[in-house]
Amino acid sequence: MSAQILLVSTLTFVIHLISTLSIGTRVVGIRTSRWAVSFSLFNTLALVTRLANTIQAPLLAKTVEMKIKVGHFEDTAADFRWIIAFTTLATLAGMLLFPSFQRLLARAVEGYYTYRSIPKLILRSMSPAILRKIPAHMKWPDRANWQHITRKRNISLQLFVLNALANAVLTVSVLSTLYAGYINPELRSTSASLSGMINGGAAIILVTFVDPSNALLSDEVVAGRYSEGYFRRYVIWMLLSRLSGTIIAQLLLVPFAYLIVWVAENLRV
Repeated sequence: MSAQILLVSTLTFVIHLISTLSIGTRVVGIRTSRWAVSFSLFNTLALVTRLANTIQAPLLAKTVEMKIKVGHFEDTAADFRWIIAFTTLATLAGMLLFPSFQRLLARAVEGYYTYRSIPKLILRSMSPAILRKIPAHMKWPDRANWQHITRKRNISLQLFVLNALANAVLTVSVLSTLYAGYINPELRSTSASLSGMINGGAAIILVTFVDPSNALLSDEVVAGRYSEGYFRRYVIWMLLSRLSGTIIAQLLLVPFAYLIVWVAENLRV
């Protein structure tokens, strides 16, 4: 693995780690009954992913351009598979950090009501006194929750599969368009511009099926129809679905790249 691919993989890890942890924002919103502030504080953290994206995509595109220029196509698929593997590692890390993240975000929500300023909250959080207390709020996933989900699934198989497929497509979309540049270098710009077409399909699945189900269950938990524990177990299934999607992405990389090349070759002006 080259230094450039390692850097891209590291940025990918950060992006997918934060994206995985974002699911915990709903749990914190339910626990604190402060939805708006919970999502607002998470959006501050999400700025890191936007910064990582602005560096990651051009860096990976530049790597592809340089390899095409020198005609070095050996092991190109391996580079992309390493990047996808880092998305799987990031999802696993997010699952392990999930309970700790919920606790820390809940503390941040309460802290915001005290300081009423994001900069003040960040400065206060970086103080040595607060940093020393962070280990006390760290928590490994509860074994009881994992044991419970093995006995009873509280998510439909259809939703599990749709979420896995949507995340698989989102994981591989940009990578496949760039890999298509190796297959047909003359159409690499056209291929790169087709990532939106693939992302659009995944977005339709998420917006039409997955996100409304998550929102509905969140409202039902707030209304008292389901317990918070029930919702946490549901979230675990969603995380497992997301993890499955990153693994499926390995299988989609090459087929999607050839599909993109075919579309690019058959576009008519």
